[in-house]
Amino acid sequence: MNRNLKLGDVRVMLADARSHIRSTMKTALAHAGLDNVDHTGTIDVVAESMDDGLGPDILICDMGMRDGETCDLVQAVRQHQIGKNPFLCIIGITWNPTEAEVQKVIDSGIDLLVAAPMSPKRILDRLEALVYNRPPFIITNDYVGPDRRKEPDREQTLPLVSVPNTLRAKALGLWDPNTMRYEVECAVQRVNAAKIERQAEDIACIADMIFELVNNADHMPARPQIARLNDLVNTLADRAEQRGFTQISELCQASVSVVRKMLVTDTPPAATDIELLKQLSLAIRKAMRPDDDETSIVHDIARTVIGAR
Repeated sequence: MNRNLKLGDVRVMLADARSHIRSTMKTALAHAGLDNVDHTGTIDVVAESMDDGLGPDILICDMGMRDGETCDLVQAVRQHQIGKNPFLCIIGITWNPTEAEVQKVIDSGIDLLVAAPMSPKRILDRLEALVYNRPPFIITNDYVGPDRRKEPDREQTLPLVSVPNTLRAKALGLWDPNTMRYEVECAVQRVNAAKIERQAEDIACIADMIFELVNNADHMPARPQIARLNDLVNTLADRAEQRGFTQISELCQASVSVVRKMLVTDTPPAATDIELLKQLSLAIRKAMRPDDDETSIVHDIARTVIGAR
């Protein structure tokens, strides 16, 4: 551990049902200069700690607590459903590193995973890595967390978001609570916008898929895709309204009636309805990236979609 790091103000939440593990880890963290350590053996206390200011700067937790419910908690934090800072650093510990368990933990959005039994030094090394080398977050419909893709496999269409790191700010002596709260709020807005834009991309892709299925086969194979599309447009409409994206919410509400008609009818979806959904996704993407010379285009598309109700 770099002795130049300023760790005295770093807030640590240590969660493990085994009291002897917590005791050993807390002692090791204190020797490294981390004196502000809360520890618990229950998930509920972890959840409560997220609402205390911006919450802890780093969560170190056994991912198998209460039959793996820790994964649900981490995902809820990342999705900004629990706590005020979805970007806190999280180191997970697993005592059952099977392929399925590791995948579940990784998918929850943790930063790093350590297999137990582990030495305190391994935890400290990873804590230091989060100060200096934390990757940006990747945003999909159901995942918010560090980008773990290998460079050759990288899909450039998936949005990356640089997120605030309270652990880094405190460890490097850059901490200012007002600035950090502002940065967290801005990053939350960037994540919300990236989610909406990603869902718009998915709507366009599924609309294309339905069009191909209807043109090349019996329309019944398209039914699952229509149901999926129905879920997407409803989720997107709710998300846009909750996050204050008024114009996008209006576009989504217009499309909901179009998809609902496709879902309840026994006849193949009309090509005009599919085209309207594709136009909707285009309008959403343009609305998320406003440009003076595109404003009229967005409004034209909005009127077209709304007129299809």
